[in-house]
Amino acid sequence: MKNKKSIISIITFIIFLIILIIILKNENTIIDKYIINIFKNKNETITNIMKIITFFGSAYIIIPLTIILLLTLKNKKNKILIVNNLIIVTLINQILKYTFQRTRPINQIVIEKGYSFPSGHSMVSMAFYGLLIYLLMKSNNKYKIPLIILLSILIILIGISRIYLNVHYPTDVIAGICISISYLMIFIEITKPIIN
Repeated sequence: MKNKKSIISIITFIIFLIILIIILKNENTIIDKYIINIFKNKNETITNIMKIITFFGSAYIIIPLTIILLLTLKNKKNKILIVNNLIIVTLINQILKYTFQRTRPINQIVIEKGYSFPSGHSMVSMAFYGLLIYLLMKSNNKYKIPLIILLSILIILIGISRIYLNVHYPTDVIAGICISISYLMIFIEITKPIIN
């Protein structure tokens, strides 16, 4: 693995482990309390925007987007990568959720079932849109810079939406993004001969 990707993967994995240790010792962390307090004032307009944003991290959007990519992309290898990436990160997320079984916050604005840690929306979005960002970087697409910026912002906003809508603790979101980045760096490096 190249040095840069290796360092990113290790750092994000360490952050994930630190958060995991913290929440195993005390579910009501100082980090969670502080960040949740930032989002305590809500209004209907922002809430509706957050509901739309969070939708882009759901299976209802990501699966149709995957199908569209499979139908429109010319590179068959990239199609395989996108599908495999989505399957692997979803499996990892479910394994982690059922391993740690953290309950979700109360008073959810939108009702979500299942366990809370790590955030599935954040984790899957980071891996799915993150791989698209990487493929765009390697492409000759003339719109790649604005698309990369847009997808990067979307990943961040999806994470924020999960906290705002009170369906995840901030540590769920941060941990989900970190473990997803760590995984994605490994996935990209392993599949690099296929991408190139």
